[in-house]
Amino acid sequence: MDYEQLIATVRRRAGLGENEAVRSVQAVLSVLGERLAGREADHLAAQLPERLNTSVTRNPQGRRWDVGEFLKKVGDREQVADADQVRQHAQAVLRTVAEALDDDERHDLFAQLPGGITDLFGVPTPRG
Repeated sequence: MDYEQLIATVRRRAGLGENEAVRSVQAVLSVLGERLAGREADHLAAQLPERLNTSVTRNPQGRRWDVGEFLKKVGDREQVADADQVRQHAQAVLRTVAEALDDDERHDLFAQLPGGITDLFGVPTPRG
């Protein structure tokens, strides 16, 4: 999936304009990357369009946020206060990201996330 397609998909799913979709994608990828430990953020970024590489925060230790903390941080970075909107935006971004990943990467990513966050992706949890 290329950059324009990813942004267009998020726009459609979340009902956002271009700038809002870009801001949402950047906020979600930043928080998601910070949540991941080891080299998982690098592996995630490698499967996304190159223009999004710098949006994925690298934090080798990873943070231990639950879904509530995850969404709060996304809302803060996205500058959206409405919790329902933040959830809708995060779901649109994460579902689109999940579709852009191969099965092995999706499995590795989900292995580091608690159920509440993996539920936001809206795709079945990979087995293995």
